[in-house]
Amino acid sequence: MPYDIEVLGIGEDIDPLLERSIAALNGLQDEFRYHLSSPPQRQAAAGFQRSKYTTSEVWNFLRIQRSRFGGNRPFVIAFVTKPLQSANLGNLFGSHEASAGLAVVTTFGAAQYVKEETRYCCYYLVRYCLSFINPDIKAHADPARKNCYFHRKIYKPDIRASMDSGYICDACLEKLDNPSDDRRARRLSDDERDALIRMRQYVSGDLPHAIVMKGGGVKGLAFAGALLELEKYYWFDRHVGTSAGAIAATLLAATYSPAELRDLLLEKDFRDFLDSPIWKVPLNLILRKGCFPGETFRLWIAELLTRRIPRLAEVPMAALNGALIYASRRGMGVLAFDSTAERKDTAAAFAVRCSMSIPFVFFPTHVDGRRVFDGGLRSNFPLRRFLDDHPRSHYIALYLGKPDNSNRRWIGSELLDIIIEGEERQTVDDNIRNIVVIDTSPVGTVDFSLSSEEKDFLLKVGKAAALQFLYDRELDDGPSRGQVDEAIQEAKQGRQWVTASRRRKRARSLILWFAVCLIILSVYFCAGKVDW
Repeated sequence: MPYDIEVLGIGEDIDPLLERSIAALNGLQDEFRYHLSSPPQRQAAAGFQRSKYTTSEVWNFLRIQRSRFGGNRPFVIAFVTKPLQSANLGNLFGSHEASAGLAVVTTFGAAQYVKEETRYCCYYLVRYCLSFINPDIKAHADPARKNCYFHRKIYKPDIRASMDSGYICDACLEKLDNPSDDRRARRLSDDERDALIRMRQYVSGDLPHAIVMKGGGVKGLAFAGALLELEKYYWFDRHVGTSAGAIAATLLAATYSPAELRDLLLEKDFRDFLDSPIWKVPLNLILRKGCFPGETFRLWIAELLTRRIPRLAEVPMAALNGALIYASRRGMGVLAFDSTAERKDTAAAFAVRCSMSIPFVFFPTHVDGRRVFDGGLRSNFPLRRFLDDHPRSHYIALYLGKPDNSNRRWIGSELLDIIIEGEERQTVDDNIRNIVVIDTSPVGTVDFSLSSEEKDFLLKVGKAAALQFLYDRELDDGPSRGQVDEAIQEAKQGRQWVTASRRRKRARSLILWFAVCLIILSVYFCAGKVDW
């Protein structure tokens, strides 16, 4: 039976914060199930308002609550937003009567030491869960063990140290693993021990995440700019992507760092991928349903993979570290290449080539006798599919697109959104806290002739979006407002330069075409006046 732990906000409505904290911990494990109190209990708690709280009156209130509402409520953790004190201490962050299954935490003053309110609440949910498991473990004041969850945090900055470390000292672990014969304490099962480790990893920021990346052709260079910032705060053990996202996912899963990914894409001339003479393109389009074979791209990926994973044969998906990429196929819908499951024996370079088979640009590939197209046709932003298959994954997603629905200039653009994007904007809205939205306009998906300035612009918008995302998460050691504003300004200036440069190029092209047409017309009229 899992531990049933009730969470209750007292005095003020902080249910949204508590719900986020509960969802984070419940999403990791099944052994400790946190849940908000019932609506009638929360309504009664809202009326218990004080300018400051004492632990004794909180215990008395919670006991009355138990008696009034009845039911099996073995463990209750209450949160208040005003100062908290006990008979002995005038300034507490939290306290417990674990033998009675009660604990209380205040968020008042916490912002002086931690910015991440959700992480702060999760820390105390785990901390008092540990006391419920074994009420005999007493808080200690050993300065050599101040990072321990059970250290008495008289010096308030030690809260942050304990949150960051996820540490439980050997003496406290010994008591958890070998409780006394007192019936109040329970021995941890292996599943409970693993659950506690995962929850502490989440609090400390050591829990691995999946990185999920959208398709977007050459715009995928922006991923490198974003990943360079994200890697300072998160590490990823699952790399998921479609099309351009599949390229980044595969190289990252082959141990390339974001900096190396950036350098590879900066030095690569994307026009190399257009591997067919121009005179042959119409024939290819008619006979092969695409303009270019895409073989140059496949060989490029294959060569990069063998640099990191030396093999005589091609590197299979199974040799990668947690790679999952998507393509599209008629009848079967989304086609997945998973390094740990389906199609893990497929050559990784071929899988990426399948995922980036942009319709009419590259030849479609074939799997099991059926044509395979760019993953963007069915799952351009594969987050929903990934979460359906891996519902408990902690993740960060990179989305290439405008942060709003502006700039729809013609009906073809809207139809293209319906075909390729589908309902992905709703997916973004539903999961926005975990998504970095990167606006790469005016760069397009098939702008293979990017200049060095345009490539630099993509890196800048990726960096700016990631820094804004990190700032919004209120990470305790996250970027400052000044760093974010500076990156946003650099990206804005880059966008202005790229937009102006493209306008100049279009103007020159129009002038050139006009001049050519004028010359042709002049020759035609002059020829008409000549008596041959």
